[in-house]
Amino acid sequence: MSPTTLADAAAPPVLADKKKPTAGLSVSQFVLEQLKAWKVERIYGVIGDANLSLLDELGKQNAIRYVACRHESAAALMASAEAKLTGRTAVCLATSGPGVTNMLNGLADAAMDRAPVLALSGQVETAKIGTRVKQYVDQQKLNAAVAGKSELVTHADALPELMEQALVHGLLQGQVTHLSIPKDLYSVKVKGEIKSYAAHLHQPLATPDSEIAELAALLASAERPVLFIGRGVKQAAEHILQLAEQLSAAVITTLPARPLFPNDHECYAGGLGQAGSEASSVLLSESDLIVMLGATWWPDDYVPTQARIVQIDWNRETIGLGHPLHKGVVGNLGQIVPKLAAAEHLSAKDRSAWCARVHDVCTGWKRQIEAETRADGTPIPPQRVMKTIADHVSDQAIVAVDTGDHTLWFNRIFQAKAGQDILISGRWRTLGFALPAAIAAKLCYPDRQVIAVAGDGGVVQTLMEFQTAAELRLPIVLVILNNGAYAMERDRMNVAGMNLTGSALQPPDFAAIAEACGGSGYRASNSAEFEQSLRQALTGSKPALIDVRTAATPVPHAKI
Repeated sequence: MSPTTLADAAAPPVLADKKKPTAGLSVSQFVLEQLKAWKVERIYGVIGDANLSLLDELGKQNAIRYVACRHESAAALMASAEAKLTGRTAVCLATSGPGVTNMLNGLADAAMDRAPVLALSGQVETAKIGTRVKQYVDQQKLNAAVAGKSELVTHADALPELMEQALVHGLLQGQVTHLSIPKDLYSVKVKGEIKSYAAHLHQPLATPDSEIAELAALLASAERPVLFIGRGVKQAAEHILQLAEQLSAAVITTLPARPLFPNDHECYAGGLGQAGSEASSVLLSESDLIVMLGATWWPDDYVPTQARIVQIDWNRETIGLGHPLHKGVVGNLGQIVPKLAAAEHLSAKDRSAWCARVHDVCTGWKRQIEAETRADGTPIPPQRVMKTIADHVSDQAIVAVDTGDHTLWFNRIFQAKAGQDILISGRWRTLGFALPAAIAAKLCYPDRQVIAVAGDGGVVQTLMEFQTAAELRLPIVLVILNNGAYAMERDRMNVAGMNLTGSALQPPDFAAIAEACGGSGYRASNSAEFEQSLRQALTGSKPALIDVRTAATPVPHAKI
């Protein structure tokens, strides 16, 4: 080949006369086709002036189901729950102004729990952006606090790249992404092609064998090991038990990870934090090595100071945040945990004393919990409510838990089974999460039993989504622990000697609301009534709500 000359360099680029490929689609059509290519099955949203064209196209196809919600916050919470449950990108839709503003609470839930949610919002006409026109707000500034990427589509031809960036970034980083689309662009033709989901996006990280060997040696040297597991170990759950038994390790879980380890195992010490167990606090304080596997949450008051802490996670940004760190390992837990479990020298050290200690502490804790669950009376003790739920839900149930006093009781009492999933608003802890999450779960897995557990203070935030469930004919069950108060806040105020202003509630007739929405409503004031109502609700063919009059029993360790 002859060397390049100045004349060659001045020639037009080799593709200069080529037109950019196009799928011949309008903006509305392109959005939907791109989502289809990524196997998106649902869009949760609320109709508005700035998204009518997109809804028009949604109505002309059957590949993506539109779920019409009562409130944009609930739509975003549904998308967040779907993303947490499936690991796939979920999508929500709002109009401009108040619509996208309402959506922020649900998007914050997704952002805090690293759930890949794509938020689509309409925007005012391009010529009016930045003016005082009705329902205009700078959506990129508005979403900056929760979205890892938020872009305004200013030209139809920018849409393919912006959508690709949003989808890829959101999935790989576990972040909320957001696109604002001015309503005058929906009908404009797009130059560009649909990009399919690429296999390399889910190619696992390969941690060097030398790192895994070093980690195995560290585990083998431990005398009093503890495994702290989060929902990130789901792909390696079957090997966690093997690893724990080889190490004679105590096992502690986050709330969503409870189904990932046998709750009746002799080394299972329960949850962490105020909603966790006393056993976990004791064993953490005595451990010399704590291994965090797929967990990122650790409340400050429960971080031990004497133990070396090792953390393994795919996301290097979360390693070492909020706690001391002896060693961090980046990688795919599905690859690392089986290799650790297969290491032959892990059980070489004599840990019989630690094994006996773990057994004694965990056995004592379980006896205490069993005693608490036998409590009865009218109103019903919350411990008894949680035990009844655990006894009657399916081994494959999805349980969505709201935020409140009942969350603490749930984590303290509920004994999860291997095939179950637990959905929570983890770090954001918004009221009203459970019902929208249950709706999304039932849409994702129609053959699985789905139950939502909420308090009377939180459920009212999204209660009208019960009508959404009724319209969709989703046989979910919503259990409301009704104690007439924001109980968590009341108990903390009591402990601190504060005035209880704002903590009392006058709940509505929840069962009547359920009936008015087209579902079934039940009331229970004692354990026999609750058990009977729960049995009936779980076998019904439409959404059911159970209003359970619950005793105002303070959770242990309540504090400001």
